[in-house]
Amino acid sequence: MKVSFHSTVLFYFIIVCLCACRSSQTNRPTVSVSILPQKYFIERIAKEEVKVNVMIPPGMNPATCDLNIGQLKDLYNSDVYFAIGNLPFEQTHLYPVLTRKPEILLIRHSDSLSLLAGSCGHHHSHPGESVDPHIWLSPAYALHICQQIVETLSRKYPDKRDFFTANYNELKADIDLFAQEATNVLSTQKNRAFLIYHPALTYFAHDYGLEQISIEEEGKEPHPAHLKEIVDEARNKSISVIFIQKQFDIKNAEAVARSTASRIVPIDPLNENWLEEMYHLLQVFRENSSD
Repeated sequence: MKVSFHSTVLFYFIIVCLCACRSSQTNRPTVSVSILPQKYFIERIAKEEVKVNVMIPPGMNPATCDLNIGQLKDLYNSDVYFAIGNLPFEQTHLYPVLTRKPEILLIRHSDSLSLLAGSCGHHHSHPGESVDPHIWLSPAYALHICQQIVETLSRKYPDKRDFFTANYNELKADIDLFAQEATNVLSTQKNRAFLIYHPALTYFAHDYGLEQISIEEEGKEPHPAHLKEIVDEARNKSISVIFIQKQFDIKNAEAVARSTASRIVPIDPLNENWLEEMYHLLQVFRENSSD
């Protein structure tokens, strides 16, 4: 088959363009994070300027997630790792790996925050209790995470500082707007107690003066005696909503719901669209207050 000169030139032009596109994609710096909400924050701030590698993929439980070869490859190619700080996955799997890669800048979001123990609602850890890692579900702490991200990326890639800062200011405005709306809604909430299977809303509850009651018992399946206590407490406090995360078994929550005439509401603390999930959570409280 005879190939014209123009066809040959066009073919090589296409190849050059494809290689250039592939090169531009692979030349983006990589930063790694533990969970999808962090990916949301970084992509709001950096847009397409960085590639974000998420170590805990959708649907996985941070308490049981393990590393695979592909994740390790992207992790080793990262300039920065943004860790929540106290997730079980980070402590058992991530930090031992990062000790062998000191060139990767490690940022632990929780290091400069006042942390809560479990769901007790106090600013300290009790003996035998570990700190609650769910800091990103507090709007105030989420803003702290975003501040660390923009400061770190601006230091690492100073030519993009103005771009990062402008995007951060837009994200900050969205978080501030949500926080103000949450204050308006929750400050008038009559019933301030709610049930949840796994106590992921410790910081959110603390921020807005709510009482979180966990069905899960110290990170384990609840015993029948504990379930009875939960049912009795829910009845005494007229609790009508039970939050359940998709990463956990729903059967115990269903049993409590049947005994208390409560409704089960799915939430996803690991939703990639952090802002959307927070508004969903607030809408549930708004509807619950009007029941």
